[in-house]
Amino acid sequence: MRILGTLLFILTIPLATPAFAESDLSCTITGVSEITPDGSMEALAGKQNYYETAVGAEFIVQRDKGMMAGRFVDNMGWQIKVISTGSAQQSFKVLSTKPNGRVQSQFLEVRLQEKGEKKPFFLLATEILHGYCTL
Repeated sequence: MRILGTLLFILTIPLATPAFAESDLSCTITGVSEITPDGSMEALAGKQNYYETAVGAEFIVQRDKGMMAGRFVDNMGWQIKVISTGSAQQSFKVLSTKPNGRVQSQFLEVRLQEKGEKKPFFLLATEILHGYCTL
């Protein structure tokens, strides 16, 4: 009986842990921009596309694998390369590519070296998403 109790305790430990690992990043989008035909950057507005409603949306980043998951940000099924896991001295960087007739790419950089709880990020894809992440 004592062994059964110990076994049940060990099996319930994963249920008591948080949904994401300590090193994961929780990110919030604060803006979305695009490059205009003349090369300048412009905030998306006026129902120009799907991403204009992204402000305030959140996503999670697994730092060890580079996986990103959220409503507007997702690289599941992509080829993912963590370029830098980041530290107090340098940014976390991940490049995701998806060849499917035409090659798509996403580059995420989170400035972990910044002071404070909020670490600024940008995600470069067809549009440029920016905001902050917390550890």
